[in-house]
Amino acid sequence: MLVRCIPLLSMGELTGAVVLLRDVTDLRRRDRLLVSKDATIREIHHRVKNNLQTISSLLRLQGRRLAPGEGRTALRESERRIRSIAIVHEILSREAGDQVPFDEIVRSLVRMTEDAVVSGRPINLCVEGDAGDLSADLATPLAVVLAELLQNAIEHAFEGGEPADRAEGEPDGDGDRAADGAGRVDLMLENDGRSLLVQVRDNGQGLPDGFSIDNTSSLGLSIVRDLVRSQLSGNIVMRRDGGTVVELRIPVVAGEDEPTGESA
Repeated sequence: MLVRCIPLLSMGELTGAVVLLRDVTDLRRRDRLLVSKDATIREIHHRVKNNLQTISSLLRLQGRRLAPGEGRTALRESERRIRSIAIVHEILSREAGDQVPFDEIVRSLVRMTEDAVVSGRPINLCVEGDAGDLSADLATPLAVVLAELLQNAIEHAFEGGEPADRAEGEPDGDGDRAADGAGRVDLMLENDGRSLLVQVRDNGQGLPDGFSIDNTSSLGLSIVRDLVRSQLSGNIVMRRDGGTVVELRIPVVAGEDEPTGESA
């Protein structure tokens, strides 16, 4: 019970009081149910994360038993995609509600990508901007998309030669561009409350002539294209500009769907 007493005054003299009683049993019961439900949801995310990590470990073990080739590469890529989803569930298991601080996911994805760098040439990954809090429905496919784009950049952008020069007059980012032949991958995030702009830029060899994301034979880019357009209701543009630029625009407010874009 909640009890509240209000004094009644007349000419500065206490003449009585109003006593209010409220039975809050049902309210407290609902509060306990909400706390229990929230704990249950976080526990589910924790178990999903553990299961995904187990699957990832099994794929890694299986891959080590295969001879180098397409089979091992396919298992390694599948393992990476599963780990991307596991990162989202790991953060959801620590956060109340279904909103995810996506910057934490970005930091984990960048670390995962840096660990995968096997090239003899140094590659710098730089992140700029803030994605804000995103719903779990957006965060999960977006994490897979970013993991694919970052991995694609470090694996393929620099395999054909030295990093590309920027166009004349173009800013040099942090100023530590490839004076030493280093590759660079920049991830830019901007959330204006209605849509999220994501740009992945590298200073590599650029897209091949005639490239179209609609006709790509790459499994990774096909996954990116389909996730962006179907699950994220956004658009994707890939172009050559002193390397490769991939630009995504994704609505973050329900009902703010944008038309699907075409590749440039």
